[in-house]
Amino acid sequence: LIGGAGGIGSWLTFFLARIGFSPIVYDYDVIEAHNLGGQLFRKVDIGKLKVLALADITRDFCGTEITVFTEKIDLNSPTHYFMFSAFDNMLARKEAFEVWKKSIPNCPVTPIFIDGRLELEQLQIFAVTPDKIAEYEAHLFDDSLVEDLPCTLKQSSHTAAMIATHMVGIFTNHITNLYSRRNIRNVPFYYEFYTPMTLTTLID
Repeated sequence: LIGGAGGIGSWLTFFLARIGFSPIVYDYDVIEAHNLGGQLFRKVDIGKLKVLALADITRDFCGTEITVFTEKIDLNSPTHYFMFSAFDNMLARKEAFEVWKKSIPNCPVTPIFIDGRLELEQLQIFAVTPDKIAEYEAHLFDDSLVEDLPCTLKQSSHTAAMIATHMVGIFTNHITNLYSRRNIRNVPFYYEFYTPMTLTTLID
């Protein structure tokens, strides 16, 4: 289950669908022209709901049908023990985490909540299993503490695709460990990567 179909969520959905998963995606937002700089959408998708355009893209490229919800994920939303947070705000992240925690008591395997956070030159990923809940909650804070940047300074297509790639890698490592019944692949609680841009000066 993926919360958010923007920069992180659009690429994440595509990569998961490409390797055979059928994600469930929540997002109620509409595609605008400025979204094309960092999100997996086409010019013809401008004006469409993100999840509906994403369903078309994964069907065309992957032959995969995804399940979409054109609404906000909240505390009453269905839960899943494999869940991704691809939001750009902390409130939605907190609510998605509470939804995920509801899956733990009835989960037949070790559940995981993978939270991706992206700025233009930095990405962070938290991979939360039940034993890491308290540690993760220490990294949740109020949105008022975050500087509100323009959409174009939050991500580019290659950094959004990069964080989605790492999130899929962590998830498939987790799945591999579940199938093998031992920890043979690395699933770090916290992963951070910097992608500094090169500043070029143009000379007339």
